[in-house]
Amino acid sequence: MDKKSKIVNQESFVGEDGKEYVKITKEISHPRKTYIKGTISGKYRGDKIEIEEFNNSAFFDFEIYDAEVQCNSLKDFRKDEPFLFPRDFEIDATDIESISKFPKDKLPSTLPVTIKANEKSFGINLLEPQIYDFKSVRKYHQREGDTVYGTFNAYVSGYVFDYVKETIQEIKEIKSTNDDDDDDDGDGRRLPCFNSGIETGKTETQGDYYRKEYICKNHDDTVWGNWIYKEKKGLGCLGCLSQLFTIIVFIIGIFFLIHLLPFLLIFVGYYLLLFLIGYFPRFFAWVFRILGILFLISFIGVLFRTCSNTDSNYIPNPTVVDSPRETNPPIYDPEANDNTIPEKDSLITRFRIWKDYSGNKYEGKYQIRLSDYRNAHSFKNSLNSGQNTIQDYDKIVHSLKENDKTKINSVYRLFDSIRKANKLNRVRFAEMIVTFVQDMPYAIVLDNGCDASLYTDRFTRSYLLKNPNQCDGYERFGINTPVEFLVSLKGDCDSRTLLLYTIFSHYDYDVALLSSEFYGHSILGINLPISGTAYNYKNQRYVMWETTAPNCKPGVIPNEISNTNNWRISLKSK
Repeated sequence: MDKKSKIVNQESFVGEDGKEYVKITKEISHPRKTYIKGTISGKYRGDKIEIEEFNNSAFFDFEIYDAEVQCNSLKDFRKDEPFLFPRDFEIDATDIESISKFPKDKLPSTLPVTIKANEKSFGINLLEPQIYDFKSVRKYHQREGDTVYGTFNAYVSGYVFDYVKETIQEIKEIKSTNDDDDDDDGDGRRLPCFNSGIETGKTETQGDYYRKEYICKNHDDTVWGNWIYKEKKGLGCLGCLSQLFTIIVFIIGIFFLIHLLPFLLIFVGYYLLLFLIGYFPRFFAWVFRILGILFLISFIGVLFRTCSNTDSNYIPNPTVVDSPRETNPPIYDPEANDNTIPEKDSLITRFRIWKDYSGNKYEGKYQIRLSDYRNAHSFKNSLNSGQNTIQDYDKIVHSLKENDKTKINSVYRLFDSIRKANKLNRVRFAEMIVTFVQDMPYAIVLDNGCDASLYTDRFTRSYLLKNPNQCDGYERFGINTPVEFLVSLKGDCDSRTLLLYTIFSHYDYDVALLSSEFYGHSILGINLPISGTAYNYKNQRYVMWETTAPNCKPGVIPNEISNTNNWRISLKSK
């Protein structure tokens, strides 16, 4: 028998080199024969057969129908090597002439037996059995007409066939969709389609669920997406603020009911009155119909006004405020055309003070070269990439990380000195780094300006009206690179997670940048022995870490963004 192979799972990701890969998990089943020897005892039945040459003799066609095999030690079992009789049965070779072999053609190809070994018993199908020195126990021998019954003792050998399973993993690069040679998994089988995120326009509906059809990234075929419950389609929101969830809708609905209950009672009472007036002359009926229409219009207006004043978006809270020592000088605008930009290179210095979750205070300064800041900004603006698919986003953040990772050595030196002075272990060192970022005030990063009038989205407009200074506008892709963020100290979720991913990769942590198009959010995942909500990837457990809220510990995730099925890995360090 040949070995069997089947694919049990595949998952795509973007590697450190910026290319797309697929991780294929295969289950290989290797055939195995386990040979068995021992003594067999059981029951047989024989049917009389007629042979013309021997009219006066009785011959019987025997059949073994119940048997038990006794094995004495582990030596009675071995892999892929049959037992030879009498050598392997420890029988004196001088008696070999007197020992007969039960005719093979009288034995079934599969003999059901019960194995007894080490005071345990289990049933098996013994394949290609061979029986030697068959002896009938005469005192249990019976004859009924042309059939005989009896019990026997003998030596037996045979084997049991099964498969040994082995799990292996292969990583293949996802190449051009037009290259047919890249569509197989290495064993000649065609790879399944990987979702490119580009819709074909087709939609299927089944009850309260729907799914969309997408173009494959590695085939010329199409693939259907996951089934989505209709009520879970969230309201669109910009950047990294989570959508409206069922529990918030329920709470707001209760608020509306309490707030509008007196008005509803008047409304119901009024139409009840109209019903009663129907029994009066028609002279009054048309008057109340007009009043009813006006009343309905006013009711809809109150309901609309109440809804428009409701804000249920997720906002990081509380807001961090810099201390006087942390107030930073203005930075140079790389795109300015005035004389404020020095011609020579210089250092931009930042001083930070923050505390970890245990209240331990840390402080220090770091410096970024003006030329590196300009380079990070120019590099981001020069990227030839769109944001049409999730793969485009993954490639963007990977490129920004690669460009900036060697330009923040001053930050690495600051963290190295803090770790050495405070003798921080690997977990506490990670907490110190994350709280350094969590302490920075949250600011929304936009591809356009920070003027509320530029946006029709209700949340963005409302956020900018309430927080005009917590915004960083005209940043391509709506993200700040690690260098830009360390200089401006303005960043939302993906700016923060990208910086932390860059830092933890430098310190050789097993870390992931997790993204969710469903929640419109980005979060850090880190493989550390910490309890709490985690994203599981094969045998790796990435504790989820919110970076936009101060004092938010690892594994503590708000309920409205805690469904791990709505998250994916954009970048992974190992």
